[in-house]
Amino acid sequence: MGLDGVPLVRSFFLKSKDFIDLTLNRLHTTDRTFIDSLNASQDSQVDSIYLNDSHWWQNASFALPCLIAVISTVVGLIFRINEAWGFGLFAFGVTLFMLPIVLITWRNTATSIILTDKLIFSLHRGKILHSLEWVDLTSIEQIEYLGTSRFKLKHGFEGEFLTIDNDVENSSELVDRSFELSGLPRQQTSA
Repeated sequence: MGLDGVPLVRSFFLKSKDFIDLTLNRLHTTDRTFIDSLNASQDSQVDSIYLNDSHWWQNASFALPCLIAVISTVVGLIFRINEAWGFGLFAFGVTLFMLPIVLITWRNTATSIILTDKLIFSLHRGKILHSLEWVDLTSIEQIEYLGTSRFKLKHGFEGEFLTIDNDVENSSELVDRSFELSGLPRQQTSA
């Protein structure tokens, strides 16, 4: 029994369900529709949901040149500095050049990751980017890349993997839960 008189297992379930309900409210409509259809099918039970709250325009390849363009152009126009104004126009050109690249890569970025008792789904606005059955998972590796940490959930014989970026909320908790649901021993991580 917990301190509130509710059995500990039931108390954990209620907290987990409350957490899922709060997360569902923050999901994009199409992600929520996918989860509703998953719940309706009753093939598997949703265990946890992890969000990526970032947006395409937050990508540094777009945001930094855009910010520099605005600041430089404004400074150039206000103080009548042709070099600043010209550099601002150049930065706008870089921003426009990067825009399609950022939008194309954004379409392959997970907006949410859903863990069920049988599968893990990586979604982008309701579209399945990657799905993986826990029984097919062979290892989970931590990869350091340019100062950020990512996890690869490896499966298959051809080096296939599902990437968990650190942009995903509670990514370390997601990895811990993946170990639990898959039954993989913890020593399978590598730094």
